[in-house]
Amino acid sequence: MRRDRGIRRRPYRRPVPARRRQPRLAFRALVLAACLVLAGTACARRPASPNLVLIVVDALRADHLGAYGYGRPTSPNIDRLAREGVVFDSAVATSSWTRPSVGSLFTSRLPSEHGADSYTTGLSPDLPTLAESLREAAYHTVGVSGNFIHVNEGGFERGFERWRPLGKRVDRGGGDVLWSVRRENEKPVELRAPRAQEVNDEVFEALGDPPAQPMFLYVHYMDPHTGYMPPAALRSRFERDPRAHARGRAATSEYIVDLAAGRERASETERRRLVDLYDAEIAAVDEAIGALVAALAARGLWEETVLVLTSDHGEAFDEHDTWFHGLNLHAELLHVPLILVDTRSETRGTRRQEVVSLLDVPTTLLRLAGLPPAPGMQGGDLLAARRAAARTVEAELPRFEELEKSRPIAHAGSVIRWPWKLIARRDGLPPLVFRLDEDPDELRALDPGADVPPDLVEAAARLGRRVAARDAVRADAPLDVRTREALRSLGYLE
Repeated sequence: MRRDRGIRRRPYRRPVPARRRQPRLAFRALVLAACLVLAGTACARRPASPNLVLIVVDALRADHLGAYGYGRPTSPNIDRLAREGVVFDSAVATSSWTRPSVGSLFTSRLPSEHGADSYTTGLSPDLPTLAESLREAAYHTVGVSGNFIHVNEGGFERGFERWRPLGKRVDRGGGDVLWSVRRENEKPVELRAPRAQEVNDEVFEALGDPPAQPMFLYVHYMDPHTGYMPPAALRSRFERDPRAHARGRAATSEYIVDLAAGRERASETERRRLVDLYDAEIAAVDEAIGALVAALAARGLWEETVLVLTSDHGEAFDEHDTWFHGLNLHAELLHVPLILVDTRSETRGTRRQEVVSLLDVPTTLLRLAGLPPAPGMQGGDLLAARRAAARTVEAELPRFEELEKSRPIAHAGSVIRWPWKLIARRDGLPPLVFRLDEDPDELRALDPGADVPPDLVEAAARLGRRVAARDAVRADAPLDVRTREALRSLGYLE
């Protein structure tokens, strides 16, 4: 496995080195200044129930943020939120690609249960979503999604009073194209993922003036998903080898997936160049998140607010001989950031190291809103006292036959109970076993009988059977032309 000095993945529970802490008042002063400059006394407004803000940054690895020990300045605004909130060091996504993972964020159920586990299936209409529960409780629900492929359709819009699915139309040369569809007697239609600031523009328009309260706001940024095409100023800031960047090819989704499929090979210099571009994309979305917080403060929506920032999955850079995402269940794809800021709370700047799941996000937000979880939700309360017994957290990798035609997917699911992690396999062989306290990078698979708790081995076996059963009964409908072209442009299809 290749690793950069200073680009080291943070294990699930390894403590973050002590860092110089800025005074907590600094962030509050920044917010107050934004209020005074942009909106006068707007911040004096206080809703009866807390505003809830859920930010998902697509394909964001936890270990590329300063708050998780990264040595490069990718995330000053996110790091500031971390200092003001609670950081969960060991948060695990429920899958390693977007639709099944975000489905869990919306329903607090695993992918095999919520139904959004292929490109042609969506959330089960029988399951209540987070937005539906909040709207029934008189919340003003607003969602803005830049993920055109996985989130903008499939039932994710349920419960949102205002839902803005974004895909920016371009004629030519507008970046990594998400769509390119040519119908008979028609010109091609091309869409690209919106930049983070474009998502912000839609958020501010959708909120209205003055915005209704209490409010639930869902924001889905596409940076830093492939392709890695950051603004020029940020790209130059993160270049470690300008000559390599000058001669390197465009880091399109097609190129990255060619690397994942073995159709292209990358030298160490090229790998580092791609990491530079990815880091610059993180810096771009970090700037937008800072602007979003300041604008919420100016509109009177920051005080009495709970904000959660997370990701749907990570991104691989040749760890386990893999690029991209959705191809395995190793930590570089499942370990995601999870930061919770409650502006009403004085218990800030804390870290929690127990293993938690994205299933816990919707149930925690409902509790903070004074509401019970909807029936069948499986998550717990992120802010509850740590339980004495170790928790078992599961993730699944739903099978998609079209994707497997070029890149076989061996993993079916994973179970984590500190310090053990087991990965169930589709080939019927025993699970891969790792001790995360001794091998946080998951490089040395152990004998399945090596002191592993028997009930955890059985849990992995049940998970594998459950995913296999879902594979067998789920009949993927034929992809329409538009969807197939969109998936091909992102590299999911040949």
